[in-house]
Parts: sequence; C-alpha cells; structure tokens
Amino acid sequence: MFEGVEPVSLLVTCDTGGWKTPPRLRDRLSPTPGGPDAQGADRSPVIRLPIHRLARQAVDREAYFAARKLAHHCGSELICNQFRSDLVDVGRSLHHRDLFPPHVRALASDTRDAIIEEIYHPYRSRVQQRISDFLRTWSYVVHLSVRTFDAKTTGGNWQRGDVGLLYDPARKDELDWCLDLVEELYYSVPELKVRRNHPHRGTNDSLTKSMRSQFPEDVYLGIELTLNRAWMSRPVVRREKVLERIGRSIATLTNASIERAA
Repeated sequence: MFEGVEPVSLLVTCDTGGWKTPPRLRDRLSPTPGGPDAQGADRSPVIRLPIHRLARQAVDREAYFAARKLAHHCGSELICNQFRSDLVDVGRSLHHRDLFPPHVRALASDTRDAIIEEIYHPYRSRVQQRISDFLRTWSYVVHLSVRTFDAKTTGGNWQRGDVGLLYDPARKDELDWCLDLVEELYYSVPELKVRRNHPHRGTNDSLTKSMRSQFPEDVYLGIELTLNRAWMSRPVVRREKVLERIGRSIATLTNASIERAA
C-alpha cells in the first residue's frame, strides 16, 4: 500500500487532444495560398482518416474531454496540448518512429523543424517547468498523462480492459500508488475493469518516461492513465458519472480537494 504522508501535488496532462494550428505554421500547411480565408478561419489541411468511434483518431477529442473532467473532479491543475496532434505526437521522444504521422514525414524538413519548434518543445517545456514549480512547495508530484486506446487490437480482438494504469514497476512509489488506485476504483467504479501496464508497458516511450529522467523517483510519480474507447464512446451522461468517480478516487489518494480548482 502507498503510505505517503508528505504533501503531494497533482498534475493532469493531455498530449493528444489539440486541434488548433499555430499561426506561424498556417501558411506552410495551408492547401491554398494565403492560409486563413477572408473570415480568418483556419484553413490548414486536416487529414481525413477513416472515422470509427472505437479507434483513436490523430486528434483524440475523447482524451481531451476525459482530462478536463478528471482534473475538475480531483482538483488538479490541467495542461493540454492545444495544437493539432495530427502534426506531431508531443508524447514521443524526438527519435521515435511515430513522432510524426506518415503525411507529416513527407513534408519538407524545414516544415517538420518548425512543427517541433512551435508545438513540441513549448508543450514539453511547460509540463517540465510546472512540475519544477510544484516541487518548490510540495514534497512530490503525481503526474497523470491521459490518453485513450483503441477498443480492438490490430488483430481485431476486443481489448480486455477499460482503464489502463501505466507506470515503471522499478519505481516503488509508482507501483504502490497504482495498486491503491486499483483498490479505490474497485469499490467506487466496480463495473470498470482496471489493468496495470495495459495496453502496453509503462516503460515505453512517453512523456512520463521523459519526465522520469528529469526528476528522481522520490519526488516524481509519472502515471499514464489510458481509457478504452469502448466505454469512452458511451452516452455523455453515463461517461461523465464514471469519470467523476475516477476523479474522486484519484483525489482520495492525493489528498487533493475534490472541489474545482480556482
């Protein structure tokens, strides 16, 4: 069991829910000369992928929705990447093969560099700086990075899990915190199947892994909270109730206020 008694701060982030285009990139990405239209609307190309409500799209609106609701119910500060995640995955390291989707890898190198400069570095720097700021006041920080995952595997089988908690099992506090959250969720949301290090390992390339290299394990807990789109696609009222219970369970563990942060 996680027995932390020191003051703790909580930060919720979302890498993949943004949909805006940085103004300085509009001309580079616009399908027609001049970028925005006469009304000032953003006409940057949006890649049209096959839409399926159970598969995570490049712009993960469900993760953005969930991150906002969870932060609200557990009284956490929230940092979301507001820019288009179909341009770059800010959760990946710069050397990762999935940093850019295929249509962006085909762009000129100076355009890719501009995307990194305008979207990638500012977001990651903001998260790292906020964690540093928290640690000036609090003994340690629990960082929850929220994403969704496809309801089916690449082989077409249904995923056996509703919520995944991804962590580094070598970091004892991360392990203990996740075990305690599993127990809390067992009582507060018994209909959810919660799995640890699912649908992939918590040591895979991610924003939390990068932050672990910046902050020691006795002050930083980096957890990815992944949500199955099979239930994230349920009617909004039902989905909101479940997210509220998850948020309140998180608040219980972090001694955070369950009232909305001012």
